[in-house]
Amino acid sequence: MSKATVKKLHWRSKVQESFVPLGGANGSGELGLAVGGGADYGEFPFVTAASGGGATVSDIILEIGGTPVLGMTLGDVRGVLNSCPHPIRIKTVSPGSSLCKDLRLYLSKCFTPGCMDSQLQQLIRENLYLRAVPCTTRQPRDGEISGVDYNFVSVEEFFSLEESGALLESGKFKGTKTNAPSKEVKKKNTRKVTNPQNPTLSHHRKLLRDAPPRPHQSRESTNHLSGTSQPAEELQDQEQVSE
Repeated sequence: MSKATVKKLHWRSKVQESFVPLGGANGSGELGLAVGGGADYGEFPFVTAASGGGATVSDIILEIGGTPVLGMTLGDVRGVLNSCPHPIRIKTVSPGSSLCKDLRLYLSKCFTPGCMDSQLQQLIRENLYLRAVPCTTRQPRDGEISGVDYNFVSVEEFFSLEESGALLESGKFKGTKTNAPSKEVKKKNTRKVTNPQNPTLSHHRKLLRDAPPRPHQSRESTNHLSGTSQPAEELQDQEQVSE
């Protein structure tokens, strides 16, 4: 068995730009695009219906009108879509092994610091923090407010949340268990939990949808997914395969 290096184009090289068509009968001006997924479902936003060409059903939506939407809740994504002036330009990409709909899976991956994927993970976390409050097992510091700065939980409670699949990601910092951010405590849910109809998890999902944006976070970001004309050789990952 010999091994050869196979170069695979980075998913960024497959990003497509298109305009959201106007649909509806009798020229009603309704948008010809429907969106599903969202952070409150543990997923990236994706196209569920499209008319007039351009975006394809199941495509992941990266930007709407220049606003990065990965990591936003479904309600926020729809809010961006409905508030953009026409024509609305969107960026989409077909899901694949390196970028699929699973938000938690993408956040769990390790990338080279400073690379495009690493920067995108940070942008996703910024969007998540617009709504979600992280959990931590450490004690509150002076001036910190539970439910605003962090949800302060016991180690047992943290492990329970982690085992139920209710956290997008988690880790340890100086011996303290921390997640960024929580999908359950006060906030949200995922389809990966054993019982998605669990009333507690459903309640937290509703809180995430209804919660106002956190005041110390800004919706504006300069980290756009532009520059898709970058040379293909700079967007390649190398993967060892057996022949």
